[in-house]
Amino acid sequence: MIRLFFTESHVMENWFEKLVKRRKDPDASSAEALATELLPFSFEHDSDLISADSFYVVRQCRDSVEGQLKILQTVLGATSVVLYWSELTGKLVPFVVLSSSTALDLSAVSPAAGILGALKNRDEVSLAPYRTNSPAIPYYRSNVSAGSFFARVVSSSESGQRQDGNYGVLCIDRPSQLSWSQTDRNLITLAIAQLTNVLLQSRDLLFADVERRSLQLVFNSLQALNSALDLDSVYCAATQALQSIVEADYFAVSLINGEEHQLCYSTGDLPDGALHEPFFLEDSLVGQVVKYRRILPESSARPAAAPVINGLKIFDTCQSVLVVPLLHEEDSVTGVLIIASHKRKKISRSCREMISVIASQVAVKIELARSHDQIQRMAITDPLTGIANRRAFQRAFLAMYERARRRPGPFSLIICDIDLFKRINDTYGHPFGDQVIKQIAGLLDDVVRTGDLAARIGGEEFTVLLEDTGLAGAYDVAERLRKKVESAALYFEGKAVPVTISLGVAAFPQDTDSHETLFNYADQALYRAKEEGRNRSVCWSKI
Repeated sequence: MIRLFFTESHVMENWFEKLVKRRKDPDASSAEALATELLPFSFEHDSDLISADSFYVVRQCRDSVEGQLKILQTVLGATSVVLYWSELTGKLVPFVVLSSSTALDLSAVSPAAGILGALKNRDEVSLAPYRTNSPAIPYYRSNVSAGSFFARVVSSSESGQRQDGNYGVLCIDRPSQLSWSQTDRNLITLAIAQLTNVLLQSRDLLFADVERRSLQLVFNSLQALNSALDLDSVYCAATQALQSIVEADYFAVSLINGEEHQLCYSTGDLPDGALHEPFFLEDSLVGQVVKYRRILPESSARPAAAPVINGLKIFDTCQSVLVVPLLHEEDSVTGVLIIASHKRKKISRSCREMISVIASQVAVKIELARSHDQIQRMAITDPLTGIANRRAFQRAFLAMYERARRRPGPFSLIICDIDLFKRINDTYGHPFGDQVIKQIAGLLDDVVRTGDLAARIGGEEFTVLLEDTGLAGAYDVAERLRKKVESAALYFEGKAVPVTISLGVAAFPQDTDSHETLFNYADQALYRAKEEGRNRSVCWSKI
């Protein structure tokens, strides 16, 4: 709903000039404050959604309504013509005032105040003559000398407009004590009809512009979301989309895991350890959103009854909070969006609607990103052991080689092979052979540091890439791995089975400055280890 009103005439004289000036001023206050101070609209949509073109519509509307009332004032010989309009508090505010009196009181008034109380159960009231003991005229500071008074409710043919509190009251007083003739009444009726048409047309134009800008914002947001593939990109795109719609201090994404949820992404300062830590759903606003599958709270004002997140107090200092479920159609809630601001009334009804649309797409994109990440992991992960596969090794090998060339710096390659693995399969069966491969892969993965890589590149063949490690350090790692495998406890039907590995080591740039040659040297060193009796580590430079 868009509510339309006008301010006192002398206030309106410079509102457009002020607006233009403040629009050019980068330090100007928020659009919300701008609308409150300058726009002749009480407007449930965020004022950021009003375009510059709409301000011209507002100005033309104001000029047209004021022109209609000036004609009425002149023809009727009126002292004052005042158009009140209802505001959200239920009071009537004088929006257009044309008067030759100096005793004006332009305060908001109750619909039951003075003579306006007679309009409670009817649409019109008239007094001719207006006597000094009559109920007070609300826009005068005292019972001024008026000859006659007339007031009529202004509302459109839209059903329930007055009941919804969206209506106006046109008041007229004049020195003459003559009764209001049928001609007078017809003239007032015609003026109100013209005034109502102008208000409705201006309202519809503004509403259409806001809807257009709302759709454009949503479209732009969904475009950014559609280009996101991995989870981090989805979180960033979702935050940018929400920031284009509402100004807030926190935007967070939390994903559901059973009876808990985990903050996966957040803007704003969170306490240390809050990100990626589990929080219980029970007794929290997030838990209620998950349970009832709906946006909460209803008014976006932070509820006092329950914390936003159980065990995290940072959102409890916010005045505006919105928790939006991430779900697609009849699917279960997979997560929530949390939007919070330290300021009051920062999330309007129109914002909630757009956020809801974006949230449904975020839910879909998170599921797609999860699937995409899973496919990516499958593409570079050995399915038997869970460590990197040959493709991942080749990518990492080239990347480490290029980094070492640029810095420059050393790196080393270890190639290892399970000794007599065919005999193990033939003697104990392939299932046991698979268990041997998995256990050795786990030992390799335990030894490598962050930045290094252990990979399975063949049936019983493994590699280890060691960044910033020369030949001596790589040989020490190879020996540590060999000894771990040699002492590992491997049993078949209660009987210990001895398993060993042989390893070949080569280093860049000590042995070669070519990555292809480096792989061949490490492979040749492994072959020499096999020739020399297995269960040993051999450096290519020692051959």
